[in-house]
Formats: sequence, structure tokens, C-alpha cells
Amino acid sequence: MYCIRNSNCPHCLSGHPYCSHHSWTCHCEECTTDEHCLCPGGVRGHCNRNHHDHKLYCHCPAAPTTTTSTTTTTQPLVPLDCSNKKISVIESIAENLHVEDDRAGLCPGTNKHQTSEALVIHKCNATARSSWSKGVSVQHECSKNTIQAYTPISTFYDSVNNTAGFFIDCTDNDDGIKLKMAAQTCSDAPKIMELNETTNPKIADFFTIFQQI
Repeated sequence: MYCIRNSNCPHCLSGHPYCSHHSWTCHCEECTTDEHCLCPGGVRGHCNRNHHDHKLYCHCPAAPTTTTSTTTTTQPLVPLDCSNKKISVIESIAENLHVEDDRAGLCPGTNKHQTSEALVIHKCNATARSSWSKGVSVQHECSKNTIQAYTPISTFYDSVNNTAGFFIDCTDNDDGIKLKMAAQTCSDAPKIMELNETTNPKIADFFTIFQQI
């Protein structure tokens, strides 16, 4: 490489770069001081003697590594509350017509988005089921009489055969707790369903709904 002065010469991996004024080309020679060892990035290295050939070589420190961290923002979960849709739910039951919503899944073997969650999603303007999370136990809240009528509820099975709807009422007597809810299925339009611990689904399978927003 042609040069005029030492600073024109690139870094030498094994020694001290210098510009020969005889040939005006760059060469590497043994270092004698640490000042001769200019490493990449402007870092000063160390001039050390090699124990094998006893020559002086420049040793550059390892470049520092930079760790980049990624911050993941988790969307908050909020209760799905649309108990003020009581009249709208009652009207759908009276009309005896399926409620459809494209945000719900398809009924098996059809192009109809009228699964049970379609009723809840449409009435509450809710997000898709994939963003729902399990809230409090309906059975537990029934025993305390703290759940409000027409609160949206759902099962949370790992399979796709889930049921969602609106809590209406529950009673606790000698036969156990009974749940009354408004729901639709792929085969049945919105109607009143009565569930207990022996039905399928059973009351213990239902929870209030939290959704990501």
C-alpha cells in the first residue's frame, strides 16, 4: 500500500505499522512501546513479547459486546362488562334469529359466524375469543349473590367447543346451584338455558370474561 507517513498505514495485527521512506509502502515491524499498538476503534493495545518466537507483538483487547434488550408491551386485561345490553339480548331471544358476527368463529361445515360467542361479541362489541381470559367463577359468585344480571360469561376449555352467553340468574337450593343464562348455539337461536352440575356444559365450567384491549 502506498503511503507518505505512518498514519497512512492500516492497523497491523502482529506489530507496529510504519511507512518505508525507501519504497513509500506500508510495512509491519515489531512494536517497542504500547504507543505503537493502535487497535481498531482507536483503542490502545499492549506491546508484549511472544514466548514462542520471543518477538514483540501488539495485543488488542477484545471489543466490548453490546446487548440489546427488547421491551414487550402486554395489553391490559379488563372485565367485559355490557350488562346494560339486557333489552337487546331479550329482543334477540324474542326474534328467535341467530346473531352473527365476523369476529366469531365459523360454525362447523358452514360459512356462518353464529357460534355462541358471536352473540356476546356482537352485543358487547367485544374482541375475538382469542383475546379473552378467564375471570371469576360464576358458581362462586352465585353463592355470594354478587354477579350482575346480563354479565357476559363463558367456558374456557382447551378445545373449540366452548359456550358463551349472558348470565341471568342463579338459585341455590337442596338440589345445588342452578344457572340460568341466555345463549345461542350453531343449531339454536338465542334462548334461555338452565344448567347445573350434571348438565353439559355444567355451571362450574363458566367464568366471567376478561379481554385484552
